[in-house]
Amino acid sequence: MTYHTLPRIRIPCGATAAFDYDSGISYRCEYCMAVVGSIGQPEECKEKALEYELMEKLGGKGWAYHEHVIEE
Repeated sequence: MTYHTLPRIRIPCGATAAFDYDSGISYRCEYCMAVVGSIGQPEECKEKALEYELMEKLGGKGWAYHEHVIEE
């Protein structure tokens, strides 16, 4: 059986997140342990992600999670 691990990613607030294998569908912040994008994520993190979403809507560069993979 081959076990494939997914890479860690950097999220807009500056922290890193690792795939949550227990849930099988999400990334979990390694700093606050919240699921990225969830209701449990701290407000300051949500606000930083929203900044990038708004910049993208205005024609700027948004946050592309696949571009922020941490190579180990």
